[in-house]
Amino acid sequence: MKRKLVLMILPFFLLAALSACQGEAETNKTVIKMTNPPQSTDIPMAPDQPTAEQPTEEPKATTTPAAPSETGDTGVPVSDASPILMPVPPFSYYISDAARAAAADQAETSAFKLTMTFSEPNKITDTDEWFTNNQLSLNPTGETSPGEINSFTTAYGDGTYFYQINGIDYSGGTFLNIYGTDSDKLLYSLDFSNYLYSPEYKEEDYNFIQQKIKCAAIQDNILYVSHSHSTYAESSNNMNAYITAIDLSDMSILWKSDALVCNSMSFVIVNDVIICGYGFTAEPDYLYQIDCNTGKVLDKTPLKTAPEYIIKKDSVLYVRTYDMDYQFLLQ
Repeated sequence: MKRKLVLMILPFFLLAALSACQGEAETNKTVIKMTNPPQSTDIPMAPDQPTAEQPTEEPKATTTPAAPSETGDTGVPVSDASPILMPVPPFSYYISDAARAAAADQAETSAFKLTMTFSEPNKITDTDEWFTNNQLSLNPTGETSPGEINSFTTAYGDGTYFYQINGIDYSGGTFLNIYGTDSDKLLYSLDFSNYLYSPEYKEEDYNFIQQKIKCAAIQDNILYVSHSHSTYAESSNNMNAYITAIDLSDMSILWKSDALVCNSMSFVIVNDVIICGYGFTAEPDYLYQIDCNTGKVLDKTPLKTAPEYIIKKDSVLYVRTYDMDYQFLLQ
């Protein structure tokens, strides 16, 4: 009788043990998922961000660019490039002590007088015709990029440097590669992942607030680069559409402009003035003039709709907005 009772109870013990093992396995699986979340190539995870207050220390990259070789050449072969991760930037106006001191030793920068000489509605979809009819180009010298490009890459040259903007899986605008136009070597490879997300934003708009590189230019060894997202400013608590000035000698931030000054696809630098633009649906639309030395707004010119492209040819500023084309005489 005892033997029969043992045989009847034994299967229940085996079943309980098996269930316990399966439960432990499921627990281990859950821990793995939580501690090693899948890395999406479409929407990077937002990094921890500081508040929007001005930082007490100057943000600096932890890696410096390649030094000139003994032959005087700079940069590294494209295949050996490793992007420099730029530090988390401030998300309000900022100027470093070095930039402030340098600006104090220079003459005060004055804004240009912009005289409108032409304005006409466009067809919204005729951007290519606007470039062709006005003989304009984002790459006026016609250089060919020495790096890999495809339909998702923005690439253009200014006669001295060639800029290539791409992102994860060559979409978006997180990485900036800069080449010398007279060389096939990469001078700088910069990762702006830390610029993607403002420290405050609406959670429901998370997928739309990535602030990507729109335009970049170098003058006097200073990189000027714009970042913005393409949705309402309130989605990122108005912390959007900046220009940042970066000292290429040590990758430190010299200044960062006020928010909501540049979400145009291009900007131009004339002497010590950056001419850029910002606008969006149900938001003010302006051309802005920014002081290259301090990042401060010098002047703004109202537009009917949001500026998309700003290109200078001779003394004329060509401005393409959502549904209007303008020409301004620079004086």
